[in-house]
Amino acid sequence: MRRRKINFRRTSRAVYKRNRRAFSVARINPFAIKLVLFVGLIVLLVIGWRLMRSGNNVRVSPDTVAAFNVPHRAMGLLMEYSRRHGLDFSELFAVFNAENDFFPIASASYDLSELERLYVSGFDYLLRRYNSRSLAPYVELYRNLFNDIEVFPVPSEWQNGIMFGNSWGVEHNFQGNRMHMGTAIIDRENISGRVPVVSMSSGTITDAGFCNQLGYHVGVTTANGTYFLYAHLDSIASNVLQGEHILAGEPIGQMGNTGGGRRSRSFPVHLHLAISPDTNITRGQFWINPFPLLMFLEAK
Repeated sequence: MRRRKINFRRTSRAVYKRNRRAFSVARINPFAIKLVLFVGLIVLLVIGWRLMRSGNNVRVSPDTVAAFNVPHRAMGLLMEYSRRHGLDFSELFAVFNAENDFFPIASASYDLSELERLYVSGFDYLLRRYNSRSLAPYVELYRNLFNDIEVFPVPSEWQNGIMFGNSWGVEHNFQGNRMHMGTAIIDRENISGRVPVVSMSSGTITDAGFCNQLGYHVGVTTANGTYFLYAHLDSIASNVLQGEHILAGEPIGQMGNTGGGRRSRSFPVHLHLAISPDTNITRGQFWINPFPLLMFLEAK
């Protein structure tokens, strides 16, 4: 039998290459696995970030938000539904406004019978339609507003003797033409000092005194930064001192017709109520229409 000649040099070289390849694979595989895991983690983080930021941005003029044309009856119903279904009212109310472009028309109306079906049953779906960061300032705005307002600014036993309407944006001609940035609550009998005024919220008295434009006035700032201005008072209550704390429902003064820069002009006895929430929706002081909030409190 013929013996097969073995080439030890070629065999050793093949063994060396095979061993080197196995050694390289052993070194590369753990690194490759770690690299794949790292890249996969980055991809998941990017997908999660995009999902969190997904949805429509809320684009609305600050003037439209300030006009607050939302139907006031919808507020009470949505608040009732949010309690019944365990929803965050501020989120529900912000979504309701966003879905209706914040009601740009002053004579806003809505089919109230559809509220629960359209905005409560499908709330989770509607909420996901909006970018959470974009919606957040409006959620905060409404949360602070509805946490701060507690009582109507005129005691219930006096409310038959007053009247008010939506005077937001009406032209004022005292000391130049400008928009009316509040609500005028008028004494039906037009008697200065007759109707008492109370604080709508608890907070710190940050302004109290007399000036030519506002007459006797009081400013109260809540813990959330919302500023309530009560102007044209006949007088200021003795308990009102700047820097002191006041509780919702405590007296502020009596309705009057002081100030206005009148120079012998006269106007009806009324309370000028203005509300300025602390918000980053726009730069500078942001006034919001008190009328729907007053209607909401009156209905309660």
